[in-house]
Amino acid sequence: MILPDWDLIRDLTNRSSFWEEFIRRDELDSTNSFIRNRSDLKPGTIVLASRQKHGHGKGKRKWYSPRGGLWFSFLVGCLPTSTSAEFYVVVLKLIKDLLADYGIETRISRPNDLIAGEGKIAGMLIQESDDNYIIGVGINVNNTVSSLPESIEGNSATMKELTGKRVKLAELLRDFMVRFAEYYEEH
Repeated sequence: MILPDWDLIRDLTNRSSFWEEFIRRDELDSTNSFIRNRSDLKPGTIVLASRQKHGHGKGKRKWYSPRGGLWFSFLVGCLPTSTSAEFYVVVLKLIKDLLADYGIETRISRPNDLIAGEGKIAGMLIQESDDNYIIGVGINVNNTVSSLPESIEGNSATMKELTGKRVKLAELLRDFMVRFAEYYEEH
């Protein structure tokens, strides 16, 4: 197995005025929970897991996070929009544009999902934590639809299955981080 070059992300956090710290774990219960349970983390911290055992979406819906996907959360001090509903749309548009660069057309399914064709390819969650916000993002990248439970298999999509190509997770994450930091710092 070829490991992604996570040094790209460490380099970005070292050079960025927005990103503070990159934490990578092989497996976590949930990247959002990891951040929520660590009071020492600063805004700009991003946490990535190769797999989440208990990932969740809006309304406590389970988010299945097998290896091969991009599962991450990050901490921001404030939302640059007047409501979290507006911020969901902002982040989803950033992900939508990112996936379009890979030749994948998506549409936003409110409140917090991206759909490619007839399948969910990405989702996100915003949670308040003290005076900060945790933004959780899940993107089906190199995992396969067959790696998901049968109950959602027919309603899911992955980048690899749509394009026929493996995607470098570190590059995808770096590209998202650059776009998000640019947006956040402008607003």
